[in-house]
Amino acid sequence: MVRPAPAATQLVWDAVVERSDLEPTVLALRDALSDAVEQGHWAHVATLLDRTDDDLPAALSPNALRAGDVGGLAPLHHAALQGAHPDVVGDLVTRGAWRTLRSVEGETPEAVARRLGHVTLADRLRPEPALALDEEARADLETFLHALVEVRTRRLGRPFRQPQIGPLLEYPAATMWVRVPGMYGGFSCRWAEDTDVPTVEVRSASRVVGGSGRTHHVTADGVELVTRVL
Repeated sequence: MVRPAPAATQLVWDAVVERSDLEPTVLALRDALSDAVEQGHWAHVATLLDRTDDDLPAALSPNALRAGDVGGLAPLHHAALQGAHPDVVGDLVTRGAWRTLRSVEGETPEAVARRLGHVTLADRLRPEPALALDEEARADLETFLHALVEVRTRRLGRPFRQPQIGPLLEYPAATMWVRVPGMYGGFSCRWAEDTDVPTVEVRSASRVVGGSGRTHHVTADGVELVTRVL
């Protein structure tokens, strides 16, 4: 697979599960956003997402889950559950909400809307990936990605939310950053260039552990170590 030169785009995966892993100010903002989303106060959601706090950008993401949520429901899932106005979905997507996100039950926002009979809304929520990948290949690739992340973080003993590759299908020229609590670093994921099959290049390191840097290639067939920083 040959992909064009990457654009200056970075996606941030919300890996935090434990509320204690967030600073109090960030947690308060995240709760305020989640309250507005769950109550359907979409004008207030827009107001919060329009904030320009230079030091708190990730707290107010259109893909942020409620801290401590184990169901994996993002704002678009809640819009689907509520049968929100299609303009709400349009606004969230314009702000960068990912239509490919799946809950812990495996449902995309589109699937939630269709299950509840919100047909028009479901049409607006249908993912439009810029990079095509069949469902079996996506599932296999993601399984190996999760295995790699699990191996690289097993000594931490900390729960976190495993990344999905859906956002990289929507934004194939982007890099997705996964910050893992307790790792003092994390994982940088992007599509590898000049490969014959869809391959995610995963770079990982801990800032406090010398020589911990690794680059792996992940495909639907497995994981390969490409480089090691000694």
